This record gives sequence, C-alpha cells and structure tokens, in this order.
Amino acid sequence: MQAGVQVWTAHPDRLGGAACAEFMAVLDEGERDRALRLRPDADRHAFIVAHAMRRIALGLALAIDPQDLRFGTGLQGEPVLLGLNRNAPTFSLSRSRGLVAVAISTEGAVGIDVEAVRDGVDEALLSPYVALGRGAIRTETDFYVQWTALEAYWKARGLGLSTSHPRIRLAPLAEDCWEVLLDDDGSPAGMVAMRLPCSPSHVLTLACESPMNVRLVELDALAQAPPVLEDPPCSGREGHCGVAAASDTFNA
Repeated sequence: MQAGVQVWTAHPDRLGGAACAEFMAVLDEGERDRALRLRPDADRHAFIVAHAMRRIALGLALAIDPQDLRFGTGLQGEPVLLGLNRNAPTFSLSRSRGLVAVAISTEGAVGIDVEAVRDGVDEALLSPYVALGRGAIRTETDFYVQWTALEAYWKARGLGLSTSHPRIRLAPLAEDCWEVLLDDDGSPAGMVAMRLPCSPSHVLTLACESPMNVRLVELDALAQAPPVLEDPPCSGREGHCGVAAASDTFNA
C-alpha cells in the first residue's frame, strides 16, 4: 500500500449474487454468524460487503490472505488487528444499507462514517457534541456533514460518542475540508475532516491526521452489476484536499 489513506466504498445492492457469495466466504465464522442473524436482508447484505471489503483492503495492504486476518477488541471497544506489529495500518469501517465504506491509513489514526440523507433532521441532536456556528445547518445535507465528521473523528480516536467528551468545531480549510477544533478552548484536535465524493443520497466523511494523499477505491467496479432479483442470493473524482480516484490500485 502506498503511503497515505485509502478509502474503499461499495453499494451492496449493485453487487451480483456470485460476488456476494464470495464475500461471505471471506468472513470468519463469527462474522458469518453475525451476518446470518441480521434482518432485514438489506442490513445483512451491507454487513457482509462491509466486513469482507475490510478484509480485502487490509489483506492487499499487508500482502496477507484476507481470510487469515484476525480481529479483536481494543480497550475502548474499537476493532483491532491481532497478531501484527505496531506498523500495521489503522482502519475504520462504516455501513448503511445503501453504501458501505472502509478507510485504512499508514499515516496515523483514521475514522470513516457514512450516513443516508433523510428528511426532517433535528439540529438539537448535534448540540451536545458539536459547536455549530450561525447558519451552519441550512439543509439536511449540512446536518449529515456535521454528524459524519463527528462520528469519524471519535472513531479515529478509538472512542464512541459521549457527552463527557469535549465538543468539536469544524473550521474550514478548503472546500469540503475542515480542521477539527476542540470547542473548550478552540485548540486544534490534530485531525482534519474531509467530505468525500459519493452518491447524493449519502454523506461520506473521513477523519485523519493529514489531508494529503487520500485515494478512493470503488469496489463496485470489480464486480459485474447484478440482474434484478426478487430475492438476492446473498442471504445464507478527483476531489478536494488531496482526494484522488485510485483506478490503478489493482494494476500493481
């Protein structure tokens, strides 16, 4: 893996049955058991694709068979790789029914969050966690930009949301790119948040220690588009802040 950050994305409903079956085979027994317990089908499909994609991305980065990777839980409940040295890349996973994402980084902590854009958001939900400037939330998309940045930042810190944490504030650096500040005193939190290109129905945001050399990998392009099925067999841009598509990722 080249130095920097890779962000892998996939739309579970665009992947064919054969690809989905292969993804299921990549998972370990515990992951398969968790997947089979999920309902409805869309949640199960998203789980399978997201966790298989995490294995594929990390396997390529580490030159390890994806099925040989073992995951455990860190001190704060965050997922960690087992049996590897401290030079292993950091990683983060997020999923919705329509879009899943995995970020891996060779340059420090990383967090990723994806959310489907819905109508009727409540700005008050952000207040315990984010210091919002006047007019910061004008549309539903604005709300989800703030929310995904919040989630991605605390994932990168290995923590979940808590009102005991200091609130954060986003200070613009460039289009779709912000420095994360701690609202207690306005001091830098040591990370940036970057909104990444994705479908208009979702917002995808990355938090990392540097905004440079972020490469995007679209897993959909590696699998044949599925036919329209009543019962899918998966059951049992160049951008801002140094974001680039990674069309040559698989040509090495």
